[in-house]
Amino acid sequence: MKPIAALLAGILAVTAGGGQETSMTASELNAEAVKAYQGKDYGRFLAYEKRALDLDPTNERFIYNVACGEALLGNAREAVRLLGRLLADKLDFGAETDSDFEGIRGTPEWDAFKKQLAELRKPVVRSRAAFILPDPNLLATGIAVDPARGDVFIASVRERKIVRRKRDGTISDFIQQAQDGFLAGNSLAVDSARHLLYATTSAVPYMLGYQQQDFGRTGVFAFNLESGKLARKTMLPADGKRHLLNALVVHHNGTVYVSDTGASSIYLLQPGASELERFVPSGAFRAAQGLALSADEKTLFVADYATGLWAVDLSTKQQRHLDSPPGTWLQGLDGISRVPDGFIAVQIGPKPDRVVRIRVDRQQTRVNSVEILEMAHPDYEGPIQGAVRGGEFLYVANSQLDLGNGNTGSFAAERARPTVVLALPFTGERGSKSLGRGSAARR
Repeated sequence: MKPIAALLAGILAVTAGGGQETSMTASELNAEAVKAYQGKDYGRFLAYEKRALDLDPTNERFIYNVACGEALLGNAREAVRLLGRLLADKLDFGAETDSDFEGIRGTPEWDAFKKQLAELRKPVVRSRAAFILPDPNLLATGIAVDPARGDVFIASVRERKIVRRKRDGTISDFIQQAQDGFLAGNSLAVDSARHLLYATTSAVPYMLGYQQQDFGRTGVFAFNLESGKLARKTMLPADGKRHLLNALVVHHNGTVYVSDTGASSIYLLQPGASELERFVPSGAFRAAQGLALSADEKTLFVADYATGLWAVDLSTKQQRHLDSPPGTWLQGLDGISRVPDGFIAVQIGPKPDRVVRIRVDRQQTRVNSVEILEMAHPDYEGPIQGAVRGGEFLYVANSQLDLGNGNTGSFAAERARPTVVLALPFTGERGSKSLGRGSAARR
C-alpha cells in the first residue's frame, strides 16, 4: 500500500479519536488502517480498509488499500479483482513494484493482472514533436509562450537559466546561468501588456553552483521580454517554514498570483510592490500546484495535487472545491492551462503519465468530464506543465528531474538526453474516454 496509503497518510488521513469505532468516518477508518499497517497487523489493516470502502465504495485509494491487504493475507483472487477495477478506470498505483503484492506474484491471477497492465500501458499518442532542445543537462520545467512574437521560453532547473526558442527555430539563452541570482527555474508566465516574462525560482542541491546558504531560498523574477534584462525581483523572506514558489499567473491589471507548493498557500505580487503578500493562508490547500484565471479574471483556479481542482473568488477569497461526476480522477495535476471550456493539464499522480482535458460547466462550479488526450508517450520521462499556443498544448515530455538527487546534489549526467517539447492539438477530435468511475471530490 506504500504508493497510496503510506504516502498519503501524512497528507490526507484524519486522525480518529475517542475510540468510537462504530461512528468513525471513512477517513478516520483509513487513518486507523494506516496505523495497523505500520504495526504490521495486516488483518486489522484489511478490516479497517474494508469498512472504509463500504462507506465510500468508489474511492480508488481505498480500493487499492483493500487490494494490498488481501495480497498481504494471500488472497490473490480478490486482490487482483480489485486491481482490475482500477485498471478499468485507467489507473495504476504501482502494484507491480509494491512489496505488498510480493506474496501473490507468480500466481495465475497475477499473470492475468500483468496482461491487463500491459494493455493500459500502450501509448496514446496524438502530439507531434514541436522542437528539441539539444542540451541534455537542462532539466526543463516551466514553459511559456509570447503571443505577440511567437517565442517560446523554457526554464532550466539544472543550469539555472531560461532558454528562448524564436518562431524561426533559433535557440538561445534568454538569461544566462545564475543571472541576477536566479536559482533553479520552476514556472514561467508572460505579461504581454508590460512586456515581461515572470519566473519562479528556488534552490535545489543539484543545480549548478549550489551552496549551502542557498537552502530554502525561493522567489519571483521578472525579465524584459525582448532584452532579458531584470525588471523585478522579490525573494520570499525566510521564516523557518518550507516554501517553494511554483506556478504563477498574471492578472490583466498586472497582479501576479503565485502558488507556494511547500506551504500550500497562494501569494500575490502587486504592481510596483517589492514584497510578496499572502493571499491564501498556509494549509488552505494540501499541495497547491497549478494556477489559472477564469475568462473574466474574477476567479483563480488552483490545482491541488492531493485533492483536485479548487476555485478562489478574488474579491472575497472564498474557496470552493469543484465537484466531479463519477468517472473522474483529479489528483496528481502538475499544472493547469485554461482553454474555452475548462482546462488542460499534465497529470502525473496515477500511472501511466498523461495529459487530460478537464471540462467544467458554464457556471464554473463543477467538473463535467475529464478526458485523456495523451498517455504513456514514448518520450515521457517526467512530463511537466505546459502552455497553450493557439489550438495546441505545448509541454515538456522529459523534465528528467529524477536524474538529480535532492539530498546529495548528485546528477546522473550519463543518463541525460535532449529535452523534447510536444505539441498536442486539443480542438476537434475528442480524446480517450474519461478516467473512471470514482469521484475525486472526497479525497
